[in-house]
Amino acid sequence: MRAAAVTPFAALASALAFAAAPAAAATAPAPAAARATMVIEWTRLKALPGQRANLTSFIFLNWFAMDAKAVEQGLFTSYRLIANPAADGDWDLLVEVGYPTPAGYDDPATQAAFGAIRAAHRQVPVEGKTLKELGTILGTERLPVLTGTR
Repeated sequence: MRAAAVTPFAALASALAFAAAPAAAATAPAPAAARATMVIEWTRLKALPGQRANLTSFIFLNWFAMDAKAVEQGLFTSYRLIANPAADGDWDLLVEVGYPTPAGYDDPATQAAFGAIRAAHRQVPVEGKTLKELGTILGTERLPVLTGTR
């Protein structure tokens, strides 16, 4: 089955939601130089029909609010959101998180500390909807980082 094409209105709504979302990624403190990224983890998401813009906002308001705290604490080295430009792609959004340990999120200390961040976070629905009403997580993949960036 082929996904519906993104209408000009939906594309504009997605762009506006992206632009209006809190700039957590832009205002997060720079990771400490001593905490190089060892691995990145990609989480691919698929929006439910008509929910791509809202799913984008949900990621910014919830996931990135917590990820900013994780960067501050040195649990993560970075995070960002990547949009699939294809209207009929297998995935719509990709969240990339950098970790300073080879185990990534599976590191027990990272899990425990991020669990505390998650417990303190109050979920922010978008148009009254949470993740399960906006989209699905298709899967996560861990990739080793072989070189740094400048």
